[in-house]
Amino acid sequence: MRNHDVDSLLSHIEDDLTNIKSKYEKSLREKNIPSSLRIDVKNVMENLRSCLDYMAQDIAEEIIVPYRTANNLSDLKRVYFPYGKNKQSFEQSVSRNLPNLESINKNVYFLIESIQPHSCNNTWLYDFCAILNSNKHDSLSPQERKEKQSYKVGRKGSGPAISAPAGAIKAPPEAISIGGAPVVFDSNTGIPLQTPGLEVNVTTWVSFVFYGTDLQVYPLLAISTEKIRKTFTKLYEELS
Repeated sequence: MRNHDVDSLLSHIEDDLTNIKSKYEKSLREKNIPSSLRIDVKNVMENLRSCLDYMAQDIAEEIIVPYRTANNLSDLKRVYFPYGKNKQSFEQSVSRNLPNLESINKNVYFLIESIQPHSCNNTWLYDFCAILNSNKHDSLSPQERKEKQSYKVGRKGSGPAISAPAGAIKAPPEAISIGGAPVVFDSNTGIPLQTPGLEVNVTTWVSFVFYGTDLQVYPLLAISTEKIRKTFTKLYEELS
């Protein structure tokens, strides 16, 4: 089986993530993304996908192939790790890559299903695979810097306050007040203006996202690595 290869790849990826996080934090201050960092991100994503596909190939060899051989069924074609945006597309992907898995080994089937969006209520696996597929013929995974602002407005000193992203609250002038002091919003930014009796604190949050999406680069890499590591551990406990 390929468990030692997957384990080694994941350890390498985890080391790379530490380096990527450090480079990103530096890049946030410098307002640019060095090409070397984009290459690092692409390599991590491709290595993570290799981990998934190695696991799928072991599932095929240990579970699916013996079943198909015993039942005189045709050989499998190239096997990839199943994923889908919803339950239906996931089931179609399993059928293509690991046919009859649910009936042969429910534990492994449910393990794979447990990280799908429809099962875990988190789209990290679909997002990861979709981004990698969209860039697999490109030399680099494009990323862009995004800035988001949020604010907290309240009475000076203490008391009730309102916290929200910039532009989230839309209200006519003086429709909202805190402790009798009206909150006046800037029509361009959607952030409250500094007015007598109120104090406004603005936070600018900077992140790097994959180009054309709102998906943050480092958090997606981090959660993908964490979830794939956990899946790897559980899978090979089942296969051993």
